[in-house]
Amino acid sequence: MSDYSGRDPVLVSTNGQTSLFALPQGFAWLNHFSAEEIARFLSELLTALNQSQQSGDWVFVSDVIEAWKATANVKADPGVVAGIEQGLSELSAGQGVSGTELREELGLL
Repeated sequence: MSDYSGRDPVLVSTNGQTSLFALPQGFAWLNHFSAEEIARFLSELLTALNQSQQSGDWVFVSDVIEAWKATANVKADPGVVAGIEQGLSELSAGQGVSGTELREELGLL
């Protein structure tokens, strides 16, 4: 059974309804997300649970959890976040190269 003791509750709002709950210890990585992002995660997780229950293949659930955990790992690293933000800023300023240019530069074309 998951340990909920000592966990800060999370407030999630979706479709005009608000829920307050504690994250289980195994899902502490969700603390890297906003309430809106957690609501999206829960929506995706419920969809995956439904797909898995209908198909008998639980890979849908593990795929959703692993994808969100990977994103949490990125968000947990300030250096990676800063690099992404810098890259996005450069792209919005018209700097950077297209995917084709990058592939050419790397000799992949």
